[in-house]
Parts: sequence; C-alpha cells; structure tokens
Amino acid sequence: MARRAPKARLSRGLSLIEMVTVIVVLAVLGLVTAAILRQPIEASADVQRRAQLADNADQVMARMARDLRLALPNSIRASPDGRAIELLLAPAAGRYRAVAASVVGGPETTDTLDFSTADTSFALMAPLTEAPQAGQWAVVFNLSPEGSQANAWAGDNRATVGAGSTVTRVVLTPGFRFPFASPSQRVFFVSQAVQYRCGADGLLHRHAGYAPTATMQVPPPGSASVMAEGVNLCVFSTLAGDASRQGLATLQLGLSREGETLSLLRSVHLPNQP
Repeated sequence: MARRAPKARLSRGLSLIEMVTVIVVLAVLGLVTAAILRQPIEASADVQRRAQLADNADQVMARMARDLRLALPNSIRASPDGRAIELLLAPAAGRYRAVAASVVGGPETTDTLDFSTADTSFALMAPLTEAPQAGQWAVVFNLSPEGSQANAWAGDNRATVGAGSTVTRVVLTPGFRFPFASPSQRVFFVSQAVQYRCGADGLLHRHAGYAPTATMQVPPPGSASVMAEGVNLCVFSTLAGDASRQGLATLQLGLSREGETLSLLRSVHLPNQP
C-alpha cells in the first residue's frame, strides 16, 4: 500500500500584536531620530536668520554713513525726537577762482567770483570730475543747519546752477550774491536733500529729491523708499564740530524679524570745514 506524501506546513504570518509592536518601535525610532536632527537644523536656520538680519542692518548703516560723509559740511540736522536725520548731499566740490591768473588763457583764468554783486558765473581753480548739472546748487561757506546766515537750508548762501556749466566754469541762473567768502575758496555742489526717517509702522524710509526748507519737515515732500523693515529702535543724533574737531553723527538702529532681534550703533565723523 502506497504511503501518502506529508502535506506541506502552512507558513504562519505576523499576528496583530506583532504588527502593532513593530509599528510602535518604528514610531519611537522615528521620534528619537527627529528629535536628534531637529536641534541642529533649527540652530542652522537661526544662524542663517541672524546673519541675514545682521547683513541687512549693516547695509542700511553703510548707506546712511556714506550719505552723511558726502553731506555738505554743517548741513546735517536731526529731529527733536531723534527718529529722523536730514542732510544736503554734496557729491562734488572745488575751489573757486578769487583772483585772476597772471597768464590770461580765457574765462577759466579771469572769471573770478565777485562777492560784491550778484555774479552770474565763476571759474574753478582745477577741473571737476564732471560738470555740475543745471538745477543743482552751489554753496559757499556753510556754517550751520540753523539760523538765517551761512545756512544752505535757509538759502542765503545757496545759488542755483544754470545750463552751460563745465568742469572748469560754473554758470549761476539767476545771478547770486554770496554773503561770505570761504577762507579756503571752497564751493560745494549740492545735488539733493535727503532724509532718513523711522515711522510708526516699523519702517525706515529714505526721502530724497525735495527742495531744502529752512525748518525741518518730518516727513518731507517727495519720493520715499523703504530701507529696512521691523525697526524697533531708532535714535539719531548729531554733535556739531568746531575749529579743533570734526562733527559727529551717532546712529542707533534695532531690527526684529521672526523672533530675532539685532541692535547696531555706529558713529560717523563728519568733515566740517566750509
């Protein structure tokens, strides 16, 4: 009689308890791995966020410091609350001719600046890098951002540059009589008024392209661009210079973004020789 072949044993699968155990173990391992990886990832994100915030703040400070150094000497003024600072931007300067040259070589050697009458043009001792543009202002012997004398904001020493000016000769339209001569024969060419202002909205604005006024207006008329967001601290101050030392502008700015806070303090030395 033939023997029957033994039936193959059926393979047993995972029970429900085993499956649940595996799922729990994998979940615990996932949580532990996530906790281990999360801290360095968050730390890296924090470092990048702080670096970006510091870079933005440093760029703003550098732009403000650059404008302050290019300002007309003794033209910088701050608002009483310290949240705005204003200046007359003078990117070019030269020395006007006070005495005719001994060797005559055209109007550039004979056209002196006359302080006794409303002069319409004057020559420069050395050529500028580029000719002053019509509508800019020529300023001689600016002593203060306040008062009615030797103050370019008030306009008593600020003449309008006319068309036809060159790198060696400046045309004034209309003619203008400067009240005071500069001991070093300096003349500065102002391109525009600029104001930095911190608003209640947490924005730092840069206003430019408006006409100078005797009294400081906050905000001034004209276009404005946003220089920084999230401003939570804003203090601007100025210290006038004298014959023995330069002027000083102090800028304090605080920025906040995504829980990160940064405060910067910068002092800018200001040339004050008119």
